[in-house]
Amino acid sequence: MRLSASFIVTASIVALSASIAEAYGVLGHTLTGQIAQVFLTPKTVKEIHAILPPSYDGLLSNAAPWPDTVRWMAKYKWASPLHFVNPPNDNPPEKCLFEYIYDGQDNVNGLFNMTATLKKFQQKPPTTQEQKTIREDALKFFVHFMGDIHQPLHDSTRDRGGNDAPILWRRAKKNLHSMWDTLIIVKDVKDRFDDNPQAYLDDTVKLAKTHWKSEAKTWSVCDAGQNDIKNPWSETTSHIKALCPIQWANVTNALDCEYVWKDYSPTRDYSTDYFDNVTGASSDFLVQKLLAISGVRMAAVLNEIYDPSAKPPLTERSDTQLPPRYLRLLERTLTN
Repeated sequence: MRLSASFIVTASIVALSASIAEAYGVLGHTLTGQIAQVFLTPKTVKEIHAILPPSYDGLLSNAAPWPDTVRWMAKYKWASPLHFVNPPNDNPPEKCLFEYIYDGQDNVNGLFNMTATLKKFQQKPPTTQEQKTIREDALKFFVHFMGDIHQPLHDSTRDRGGNDAPILWRRAKKNLHSMWDTLIIVKDVKDRFDDNPQAYLDDTVKLAKTHWKSEAKTWSVCDAGQNDIKNPWSETTSHIKALCPIQWANVTNALDCEYVWKDYSPTRDYSTDYFDNVTGASSDFLVQKLLAISGVRMAAVLNEIYDPSAKPPLTERSDTQLPPRYLRLLERTLTN
């Protein structure tokens, strides 16, 4: 089963390369789903395959972009606010402060909601087509929301998460949010991996198993007590040890001050030194790292629901040799 799934993953991401310039909403979310797929257990893969439509081939990467395609449909208008969270006293880069206030209409609550729905249907399988559709939608929203919560501008209040913060990207007028959603990752794949998303995916997984392996063991370990907030799903979600969206958003929000909004200027060309910083060794390859963290945590939560006896991803022995390209980059950074 793993071999066939791996083959399909490769095929799907190679096909994606033909439309790479469309949006991070497709490419970034697809990558997080594919990273997660690598760390699913065979039992979880089987469960996912049964939940998703046959056309999805059991792949999270095929489910990940779906919520953005239905955001403007009346049937799914309720989900629109669940793609982001706006902490009330946040003002980067002067102050990054993630004070979570439950109101039922944000990314954190969306993750609690979808995870609880998946858990409850695992405990008591759906018996009607309507219930099966609810479960399918919950899985697709969960995969997508996991990507959103690890994009720093989805956890930032200023200028509508950067949507109203103009920038220059080469000669084009863009905004800070679209740059993080789209431009940075597309340029990273194009410049360093010859426009090959599959190579980018393989490289990111390799980094998780080598360069980040010590801290990667902690990515899916968190304080589940933070789930014990006053929301309708806390009774279920507080028992899922790998699920801590408040904790995740807090850490991601801090990146808005450290990297994302630092030295912001609407006349700055962000395709040069800024791009080099957030994709290079000086930031510990931040853009790839956020994708990796999202995928590993996604797999950890799904494994906990569908294969409770499984160990958290990357806690067992993994690769030890860092790709030569990164050794050279790190050595260059340390000597500067």
